[in-house]
Amino acid sequence: MAPVDTRGWEPWQHEYSHGAFYVFPPREVAQAVDELRRRHDPISAAICDAHVSLSEPLSAPLSDDQLRELRQVLGLIAPFDLDYGPLTQIGEHPGVVYAISPVDPFFELRHAVHATSAFAGHPLPRAERAPHLTVAEFITIERTTELLNELREAPIGTFRCDRVVLALPDASFRFRPVLSIRLGGSTEEPPS
Repeated sequence: MAPVDTRGWEPWQHEYSHGAFYVFPPREVAQAVDELRRRHDPISAAICDAHVSLSEPLSAPLSDDQLRELRQVLGLIAPFDLDYGPLTQIGEHPGVVYAISPVDPFFELRHAVHATSAFAGHPLPRAERAPHLTVAEFITIERTTELLNELREAPIGTFRCDRVVLALPDASFRFRPVLSIRLGGSTEEPPS
């Protein structure tokens, strides 16, 4: 894959130049969440479609051996259901997110990915971050309170976590899925 021109990126964005792993909800869930994102935080919506951040950013492109290892590890993890909702904020940070539960299988998945050689020897500062689907993050604390009140009737639901997706940013820092690895050893599919 050709290197991306990162000259227009902000300093914090460079950490993501090799991408990271995410859980993308199915299309029908993503469409509803993305509509909220476009309406209430177009900056965040322009960076990536609705997703649950899974891993730390990769420090280098995946090698063939690391990819084989990830496929092997993820093949041992059975798909599981995740509930999204209600809308909340994470601690005192401004922003509105869908809470994701149950957290235990999600943290087990995150730990399994982080235990592979692709992340060996690298700090994992986000390892304990609560899983969530972001609706709005580039907003003020006042707007957070208003938005939580405005969206209190936002739909909630459940989706199947059956794959992990590697997404890479392009030159405009828009993340695109480039690799999808199914859980439980079933056949891989291209990212949707």
